[in-house]
Amino acid sequence: MFKKNQKPTEESGRRSRGASREKGGAKARSFPWKSLLSLSLVVILAGGLLYSWPVLMKWVNQPIARVEVRSTFNYLERGEVEKQLAPWLVNRFFYLDLEEMREAVLSMPWVREASLRREWPDTLVVRLEERKPIARWQEDGLIDVDGEVFLPGSMEAFNKLPKLAGPEDRSQDVMQQYLAFSQVIRPLGVAVRELKLSSTDSWWLKVDHVGVNLGRDRRMERLQRFIRLYHSRLDESWPDVRRVDLRYLNGASVAWKQP
Repeated sequence: MFKKNQKPTEESGRRSRGASREKGGAKARSFPWKSLLSLSLVVILAGGLLYSWPVLMKWVNQPIARVEVRSTFNYLERGEVEKQLAPWLVNRFFYLDLEEMREAVLSMPWVREASLRREWPDTLVVRLEERKPIARWQEDGLIDVDGEVFLPGSMEAFNKLPKLAGPEDRSQDVMQQYLAFSQVIRPLGVAVRELKLSSTDSWWLKVDHVGVNLGRDRRMERLQRFIRLYHSRLDESWPDVRRVDLRYLNGASVAWKQP
């Protein structure tokens, strides 16, 4: 039988309180409105960006409106450089192939080095270093300080430069030897006008109007012998000398314009 006035036990009290907390916890849970709002905002922004992307890219990636060519322009012409780059300039800012454009500019005879860069929003900057011709090479070429041979087209403006000649794969050797000979001979007040290296490695040079044959071996030693001969015998009669042959062990032969 049940007693009406029976007091609840301690265990039943704990069960009642636990049940109350569970009901309260269920009531505390709410719908994640903030997360849903954040997700919706991200979706809206992504959609807007996707929709406006073509217009945005068209504004950012503009056509090239200006080309700045920076060089000393001693031999180069700005218009020729721009003409060389013209096939690539139809592309927009970010679509320019700078490496291909650099190779195209380097193919120009007077360009020694080149660098290209973009300047947003619509400018291409081209920096060029011109070649510095030191001498003529063979009949239709020039040679620069690096011993590189190039064909400038017209040779009319370079007739006064010294003339070098030799096998095509020995251009750097000929150039270096020319610089060495010129430095040794300069104190005499004369100059090397021509230098030739034969296919048999024999060296011949023209000092002012005089042909000087050094042969294959001991060329610097023989050139020193020429200097001593110039001081002792040739200085005063230099205009009458035709050629000097130094292919002797310890001597030289001199040919005169008149007997």
